Amino acid sequence: MTSRRGTLVEAGARELLQIHGYTVRVIPPGFNKRLPPVHLIATRPPGETLFIRIQKLSHRSPTAESIERHCPNDLTQFRKYISNHPEEAELRCEIWIYTLTHGFRCFEILADSIREIPKLAPHSPEVPRARGAA
Repeated sequence: MTSRRGTLVEAGARELLQIHGYTVRVIPPGFNKRLPPVHLIATRPPGETLFIRIQKLSHRSPTAESIERHCPNDLTQFRKYISNHPEEAELRCEIWIYTLTHGFRCFEILADSIREIPKLAPHSPEVPRARGAA
């Protein structure tokens, strides 16, 4: 993300991930063509890895259907990566949608569907596997 607002949104996502125990790497554009189009790679022991693509939308609340409409190329590339790497069981591909009115809404990309990840408060001591960003 290159705009000023995009940089701030990316920094907010990094901070949320770090609060929940992830080590975060920022991936520059064009860094590795073998990866899907990710902005962040977050890892946490014992081997959990998240590929995260951040998108900004207008004031509308994002849904799985709107992700299908607004991010078809990202979905195709994530699904292709998932199908080509079935051995990476601890890998999750996610699209985080940021809107001014709703903050982050997180969606896990599965081979044949999209699942919204429930929000988790930043101060929550327990971090379940299916977590979202507040």
